[in-house]
Amino acid sequence: MARLGSLDYVMFFAPDVQVLTAFYRDVLEATPIEEAYPHWARLRLANIDLGIHAGGASDGGRGGQPAFRVQDLATLRAHLEAHGVPCEAYAAIPGAVKMDFRDPAGNVLQALQWGADLDTLGAR
Repeated sequence: MARLGSLDYVMFFAPDVQVLTAFYRDVLEATPIEEAYPHWARLRLANIDLGIHAGGASDGGRGGQPAFRVQDLATLRAHLEAHGVPCEAYAAIPGAVKMDFRDPAGNVLQALQWGADLDTLGAR
């Protein structure tokens, strides 16, 4: 059996590719790589590429879910909330604290701060 290679991109579906591209570019500071509106865009966010494709997600509204390491989860939360992005409550996982949030198309993203605990972040 052939082995899979490295991750090429995480696909997200959106009713409006330009709106979702603007969110990733302007709020999360992703770098546009390819823009073929109205059907497709590709952006580099942290160390992965996001593919944004026109249409609905194949699983009923939820696309891929990348998880990103961050140095300061509370600072990210404040930045997202300042841009009107609601964030889920912090959740402890072994060795880290995580927080989920959604892009304008409803795709879930996750941020992780390794070495953190709920006490240091405040239970928000």
